[in-house]
Amino acid sequence: MLYSTGRLIMVGDHVTVDGMTGIVVCDFDNRAFLTGYDGWDMPDVEMIGGGTLSSGIMVDTTDAGLIHYEEGNVHILFVSGRELQPPGANRRSED
Repeated sequence: MLYSTGRLIMVGDHVTVDGMTGIVVCDFDNRAFLTGYDGWDMPDVEMIGGGTLSSGIMVDTTDAGLIHYEEGNVHILFVSGRELQPPGANRRSED
């Protein structure tokens, strides 16, 4: 998933989203997860209310907690991050 600037959204990025600050903790497209969020790797499990977590990102915000975004959004603004995947990210491959 990309920011509106074309930059790749990565696990560990600090962002402002819908006016709230947060950190990207899950990248469901690439199955990458910040340490402690590995349990969200369940692409085939239907969530309450329908849908699965097989695409998009999860942002842990300071004001609203976890928010799932399925598509890049002009409301997701990059604040800081690393060029490479952070050491705390766990990448899982399809079994």
